[in-house]
Amino acid sequence: MSFFFGTAGWSYKDWQGTVYPEKIPAGFNHLQFLAQNFEFVEVNTTFYRVPSLKLTTGWVKKTESLPGFTFWIKIFQDFTHRRVIKNEDVEHFKQAIAPLQNAGKLAGLLAQFPYSFKLNSENFAYLRNLTRIFSEYTQAVEFRHNSWNHRDVLDQFNRNNIIYVNIDQPVISLSLPLTAHRTHPEVSYFRLHGRNYKSWFSNEGRDARYNYNYSTLELNKIAETIKKLKAQAKKIFVAGNNHYKGSAVKNLIELKKILKE
Repeated sequence: MSFFFGTAGWSYKDWQGTVYPEKIPAGFNHLQFLAQNFEFVEVNTTFYRVPSLKLTTGWVKKTESLPGFTFWIKIFQDFTHRRVIKNEDVEHFKQAIAPLQNAGKLAGLLAQFPYSFKLNSENFAYLRNLTRIFSEYTQAVEFRHNSWNHRDVLDQFNRNNIIYVNIDQPVISLSLPLTAHRTHPEVSYFRLHGRNYKSWFSNEGRDARYNYNYSTLELNKIAETIKKLKAQAKKIFVAGNNHYKGSAVKNLIELKKILKE
């Protein structure tokens, strides 16, 4: 299988009645429900706080019956947004994800940098240090500023087997446009954020920013870009982050059909 599809998170109140049943039955397993259509999930919780060992162990237990279902773990926002690396946070983070790694359910780590993180010598040095700290894991790095669409960055990633995340987002000012870069010998990554230009840089909140439902025409054009990755990598992870009201689920299922055809 070349393509692996998954959503960015699974715990959204607005998914009740759209993705999940209107009335959630007792003992309902959200991850198992998602796995009927998807092969992995991105974990948002780990971006906001270093998770507890109890929490990550719980994810392993909830997916024991799904041996092929894996997790991409977003790294803690202090590392990517505040750019503060404390040894105790790093060790705590590594200890917390150990149950997933030991169970063979850790696909890798996803470092998501903001638009404000631009390419310069200081930030490039910071990035090299951060990826060195987590070098024992498969790493995927997402940029949103187009300055990182640079040969020196791609060469650095190629040398260290780091995955350059290709994204679809509203292209405003110097936002990163659609790319099809492959910098890991076996794995490529593509993320769909939606194209909500109006709310992308507003203060309306996360739901407003990712409130977007792709048209079939848009998905067909995105599929053309993703197909370029298929010729370069054995595994292509495709994630939907346009989560509001379950649009990511709907769009990924349609995109899967387009790519299979």
